[in-house]
Amino acid sequence: MANFRTHLTGGAVVAAVAAFASYGEGLSNAAETQALFAVGTVASLLPDIDADDSTPLRATFDIAGIVIGFLVAFAFAGRFRALELMLIWAGTWALVRWPLRLVFSRFTVHRGIWHTLLMAAVIALAAGIAADLWLGLSAALSWLVTAFVLLGYSTHLVLDELASVDLLGRQVKRSFGTALKPLSLRAWPASLALLALAVLLLGLAPEPRALFALLGRFGIETGALAAHWPRW
Repeated sequence: MANFRTHLTGGAVVAAVAAFASYGEGLSNAAETQALFAVGTVASLLPDIDADDSTPLRATFDIAGIVIGFLVAFAFAGRFRALELMLIWAGTWALVRWPLRLVFSRFTVHRGIWHTLLMAAVIALAAGIAADLWLGLSAALSWLVTAFVLLGYSTHLVLDELASVDLLGRQVKRSFGTALKPLSLRAWPASLALLALAVLLLGLAPEPRALFALLGRFGIETGALAAHWPRW
């Protein structure tokens, strides 16, 4: 499989090209374009969080611990003093950073469901919903966040699959076919759960007309997609 540096470089290059295209088409302003570039680059590292003690795994749980710890501590802002709030923050971060990370590592297998296009779609949709509901971004910009997460995540899978082919030696490694796949048949219960979650997230996604408008600008017909779009 491709190493961390390859994924970081490849993800950044692809995200940069897409960001420049977004800016050139007038879909995002300068600040939004830089944010989309960062989103795409970070997303290109996410599939490796199922690799035990990998750099993306440690970074993901470190950042998640800091953010979640702050949100938990802030929820008690009116009841505790600053020092006590900082202790709650530190304690929550430690819980996410170590015990939860170890549990996650215990129940995930590298190149399992996290190395599927289905997981890429679920993560991308979740990011778009978060941008819409939590950050208050416009529907169009939220869909751009979804697109950049999907693009970055898929770039990682493609690079891993390309690394499975030795063009000079004209050989295909045993890992071929494990990185870029629609879903994981070996973990079919989890794949079914992800499929159901993807349908649910589609119904909760930002206003779909904004997506249809974006696709229409690139000449993509959206009539059939609009007719079958789930609404909850």
